[in-house]
Amino acid sequence: MVPSVTAARVRPEFLKALEDFDMTVGADLKPRLREMIRLRVSHINGCSYCIRLHSEQLAAQGASPVLISALARPVKLMRHDLISEGDAAAVRFAEILTDYPRGLEVEARELAGEFFTRKQLGAIVETVAVTNAWNRVTRGTE
Repeated sequence: MVPSVTAARVRPEFLKALEDFDMTVGADLKPRLREMIRLRVSHINGCSYCIRLHSEQLAAQGASPVLISALARPVKLMRHDLISEGDAAAVRFAEILTDYPRGLEVEARELAGEFFTRKQLGAIVETVAVTNAWNRVTRGTE
């Protein structure tokens, strides 16, 4: 495949800085939850490369194919036996942060706050922000 002459080229320094930063975010979350958030956000953003990447990482962590597939849809439509209430609240909060134009649903943050500390809520916000950045870089340079 010949690269498009109009494809964006991001500076290597930017990618390295984003990669270094990415290694530090979400450390206060369980790795599986972090990947679930990343996968759900990538689905919302339509980033096929990131969807494949995070699906594979979740599978490597032992997540079932049913759970991985379910994260393609809003968490409100997910079977309740697939993830805990807390993880569902975190993924819902991530959905709201990613689909921001409709506005932050305070209830989603408050529900997540019933299961996570303020520091962990911050880790969810960081994970969403960096995943959104990667999704945009990936989609913009395809």
